[in-house]
Parts: sequence; structure tokens; C-alpha cells
Amino acid sequence: MDANQFKQLVMPHYRRMYMLALRLTSDSRDAEDTVQDAVTRLWQNRSKLADSDNPDAYITTVVRNAAIDTINHRRPSVNIEEAGNLAHESDPSKALERSERVKIIMSIINDLPETQQQVIMMNDVYGYEFDEIERATGCNYGHLRVLLSRARKTIKNHFTDTTI
Repeated sequence: MDANQFKQLVMPHYRRMYMLALRLTSDSRDAEDTVQDAVTRLWQNRSKLADSDNPDAYITTVVRNAAIDTINHRRPSVNIEEAGNLAHESDPSKALERSERVKIIMSIINDLPETQQQVIMMNDVYGYEFDEIERATGCNYGHLRVLLSRARKTIKNHFTDTTI
């Protein structure tokens, strides 16, 4: 597939790609970056695109995956010292204890399976609603509830085991 064929196949979908990215990322700049990333990925995998039985579905999947990557990369990293300072504790020992708890919880989250990690971070840390998480991950509501429940249970069990 050459550049002209690629443009003829992909560019008619540009607006739909942008709208999907905007719906998933909820930010126009992130949506623009997502579409640009998706177009780059499509170009790099243009042989798969040309061989695809359903190019529309392939393009949609690439945009959805690029949007998920965008959402994951915009997650701020948790600075443990700042988290400890957020406690606004006048007692330094309580602030240290809170900092240690945050460190343990983040360590447990980092050991979770990727989908559980993604869902718990999006819901509990960044405050996304379930409909936003559904759009970003492609998982249905029931599956998200299961993933979130399992992640919370794992954190609770590990946290209790390490603090006893």
C-alpha cells in the first residue's frame, strides 16, 4: 500500500476517529494526539490494514488502543513524599505512617494484573466514572465491577498481611 492508497482508505475516517478519541479521552488535545498516534500506527501496520476484511473495525480498534495508551500515559506518577505531606498531620510519625501505607498500597497495585491495575487507578485514584472506564477499556459494566472488586480484595489482603 502506498501513501495515496493509505490516504484514500484512512482519511475518510478521520472525523470519526477524532470523535471516538475525544469521547474516550474527554480532552480535545489528547484526542488530537490520539488520532495522530493512531494514524502513525496504521501507517506502520498498513499491510495488516490492507489485508483486513473490515478496515473500519481495524481503524476503530487502533484508535481505541491509542486512546487507552493516552489515558495511561497521562496518569501522574504518585510521589510518595508528596502523598505523605498531603496528610497535613502535625505529628511527623503519623505523616510517616501514612506515607508508608501509600507506598505499600502503590506497590500492591503495581503487582496487580494490568486490567485490574488500570481499572482501580482510573476509578479509585483518578475518579473516573464507570461509563468513562467502559469507553476507555472496552469492558462492560459488570466486568469492570468484578475487576474492581478483585483488585480491592487483593489490596486489602496484601495490605493486612504486610501490616500485621
